[in-house]
Amino acid sequence: MVWNVHMAVCAGMMSLLAACTGSGSASAVAEAAAPTVGTAAPVPAAASAATATATAGNAPYAGVVMSYPHSGCAYQYSPVDFCDAGHRAQIDQAIRTQAPNFNKHFILAQLDERKEYFQRSIVLIDSRDGTVYPLPIDAFSGPLEDRNEARTYGRVETSAESDTFCVSGALLVYRAFEEGRFCFGFDGVRFTGHQTAYMAAEEGQ
Repeated sequence: MVWNVHMAVCAGMMSLLAACTGSGSASAVAEAAAPTVGTAAPVPAAASAATATATAGNAPYAGVVMSYPHSGCAYQYSPVDFCDAGHRAQIDQAIRTQAPNFNKHFILAQLDERKEYFQRSIVLIDSRDGTVYPLPIDAFSGPLEDRNEARTYGRVETSAESDTFCVSGALLVYRAFEEGRFCFGFDGVRFTGHQTAYMAAEEGQ
């Protein structure tokens, strides 16, 4: 009798140990540990639905449209690839978490580029269909100081009710900096307002 009780207790302890260590299912452990590079961690369908409601029904990512001379998802001579894993993850995050903040249905999102230089890029995301339109710059930062380096991030002025947005600081475009306050519009295909070198390159073709 005592022996049977002892065996039952041991069996229970072994089951508990397996549950705590996760050794009961190697495939489940591998599945949980495997990272998904460049994308958000998977979430249950119910959580996804709740997120969509919280962000006013933003459409999912549908691709990048480059309206000026480019190679792949980068403007000519630019090192910024708006379709790589890092940029895609930031765009997906903006779609999940931001409400339209420009011209009624666009999400103006700032994407990190070189943080050590306080540089970011800008994309407009159409919340209705998920299309992404990168502003034709390499990056922008705060004003340039010693050794032509910024010490702060640039400033963006935008409003859901406005059809223009403005960027203050230093624009990096086509390997050159331009400082000041620059305002842009968007006609649904191309950017208007301040003309960057990438926009001027299209006119010269």
